[in-house]
Amino acid sequence: MQSYELTERGKIVIAVVLVVLFFVIPAAILAYNARASQPAAPPVEQGSDPSGVPPAHISIPPPIISESPPPNGGGFNPPDISPPNGTGGQEPARPPDFGPTGGNPSEGTLSFLFSPNLQNTLDPETLSLLAVLLGSANNTEDNQIAVEMPQLSGEYADKLISAIINAFAAHGVSEQRIAFIAHPAGEVEGAIEISLSFIMSRPK
Repeated sequence: MQSYELTERGKIVIAVVLVVLFFVIPAAILAYNARASQPAAPPVEQGSDPSGVPPAHISIPPPIISESPPPNGGGFNPPDISPPNGTGGQEPARPPDFGPTGGNPSEGTLSFLFSPNLQNTLDPETLSLLAVLLGSANNTEDNQIAVEMPQLSGEYADKLISAIINAFAAHGVSEQRIAFIAHPAGEVEGAIEISLSFIMSRPK
């Protein structure tokens, strides 16, 4: 029977094999098990970058709207509609329902229109001229104020007389100085013309 002597080279080979068996193979097995136990990577969302970096948000500025009006009214020009009265769009003139009509208040006379169905007081323009009338030289304590008017029915007469008395009372003129003179007239409708003047007192 032959005997084998282990050489130095053989010892080194055996040592290398043992190292591989005890260290390398277990390390490979552990690495494989660790890799198998890792969770699967989440699916890549549609539209995202394959590198895993989310896309940058792109801000789009709103459109700039000019506040200045477009020329010629934005292209819309309303038609010029003129009424068929031939007056260029103005209503035809009509006689006023109330207001001064004549006289010379600074000389002590005044005429105006009054509409009993529309008025309970004198209009502002007549009231302002009434102050001028009372400032004339003919307005003395001895002179009466004549109010000439057409003969009216009870309701219209009451409205007119009350409006005139109140207008003079606002200027300190008593009712006793006012003389109402009614002239016979037909049926009165609409505006009524009133004339104011002073009745000169006779010298004593």
